[in-house]
Amino acid sequence: MSKFWFIAFFANALIACPAFAHPQDEAINAVYGRLAAARADSDVAGMAAAFGRGGILIDQRPRPALATAELAAQLRPMAERIRADNVRMETAYRVERRSVLEDIALDAGYMRQTLTRPDGQAMTMYSRFLVTWRREGDGVWRIVGDASMRVDEAAWDGLARQEGLRFDG
Repeated sequence: MSKFWFIAFFANALIACPAFAHPQDEAINAVYGRLAAARADSDVAGMAAAFGRGGILIDQRPRPALATAELAAQLRPMAERIRADNVRMETAYRVERRSVLEDIALDAGYMRQTLTRPDGQAMTMYSRFLVTWRREGDGVWRIVGDASMRVDEAAWDGLARQEGLRFDG
């Protein structure tokens, strides 16, 4: 079998197979935890710290991709408004599939974000994401690509826990 066919077979197997626990799952899952905590605290530096050098963010808003270097400047006004309005932000993640190859990982999953005003009014948004991770020289996994699109609550509710992958309530 040629090298090309072996690589194609291996890549297809990674995509088609369900997730299995990987030795790096805990480290990658921990970044989601730190990111959720930073969002809850409107901690712009903490949110930006989840992203690696040269990374990009493509979200559902109609705007160009955002480079990691610009991330903090874009997040700061939103975080300041949330803090000033005393809004509580809760973020949860459910990863449905992860592929890890050495120092690169790819996660497909969903995020639920709920903003709650002091009067109790809440708005919940759901997104499907594809996150590319890179383990950097310091051993920490950081996001180098994050693309998301809105989905409805049914997509979130229909997910099943996968062994080793982050799955918030």
